[in-house]
Amino acid sequence: MQPPAHTHWTARPLPVHLVGSLPHPLCDDPATALGWVLRHVDGVPLTALPFDRDPRWIIDWLTHDLAAVPALDRVRGGESKGYHDMPCYRVRPGHRLDPDDVAFGRLEQADAAFAALEAVEADRPLRLQIGIPNALDLAMFAFGPEAAREWMPVVQAAVVGEVARVAARWGDRVQFQLESPAVLVSYHRTPRSHWPELTAELTRQVAGVLGAAPDARWVLHLCYGDLEHVPVFEPEDLEAPVEFLNGLADVLAERRLPMPTVHLPVTSGDGPPSVDPVFFAPLRHLRRGVDVIVGVVAEAHPEATRRALELAADALGGPIAGVAAACGYGRRTVDAAAANVELAVELAREWSPVPERR
Repeated sequence: MQPPAHTHWTARPLPVHLVGSLPHPLCDDPATALGWVLRHVDGVPLTALPFDRDPRWIIDWLTHDLAAVPALDRVRGGESKGYHDMPCYRVRPGHRLDPDDVAFGRLEQADAAFAALEAVEADRPLRLQIGIPNALDLAMFAFGPEAAREWMPVVQAAVVGEVARVAARWGDRVQFQLESPAVLVSYHRTPRSHWPELTAELTRQVAGVLGAAPDARWVLHLCYGDLEHVPVFEPEDLEAPVEFLNGLADVLAERRLPMPTVHLPVTSGDGPPSVDPVFFAPLRHLRRGVDVIVGVVAEAHPEATRRALELAADALGGPIAGVAAACGYGRRTVDAAAANVELAVELAREWSPVPERR
């Protein structure tokens, strides 16, 4: 079967981007997780080989790691089965919160993943992807939206320190993925008239994390949330991410830092992506030169996925940098995760250059 003709062929094979998390029990062991990914991508190139040990992103850190920190008191319990069922902490009177108290162990995770990679057969050297939860998100989840600002400097220092340590040990063998639902949620909750101030604040914070490893390869994963495979909100258009990304491009240019590749979700949860051209129209105003991985793959909606990918590429006006689901697979079943990878692989092949016949 010949792939359909597309307006925006890529100059090279289109990679699949995997956000990182896998369902239990796949994520319990690095070698199992890496081997599963390699078997299911079926030879299609990846942006990097991901491993994330928590299928619910930061929930293990939030519910277990922070509960063991002597400087913290849990002021609200919760089993993290929904956005209103999450624990929250405060710093105990007379105690000092240090960056090490809120660190999330990415250096140890990277070491374990690289050790497992030696046991996984691959036909070429592979870059490993290490997920970095954004400091803003960590502070808001741990301390609540009102207290987050007070503890942001400590959390930012923890994130910057972990990034620097991983980069120093593993260098260009790592692809960092900065992960932030809080960015788009903040726009959703802020009146449009206050977006300029919000953009200035958010872009400075994100640029501070990216600057911790200026020579590293980065992917910025924006998100609508996926706890229990349910988003915090469902987007009506792509105005907010374009506003943020254009502002971030300006800040990074001022600091002489490169713009990361952006994983932009255009669907959420288990629903279909929009196929309304108006939804994608803001992408026409995205700063040229920003590489975009389209987070569009919804395994239960293959035709909507294909149409939405075409609309995103048309609005971007040029080649796309990859194809992906909107978020990680940790909240899916193993079968659903496999189906999503299968559809992503099909799309990558359909959108890659057709080899010349000799």
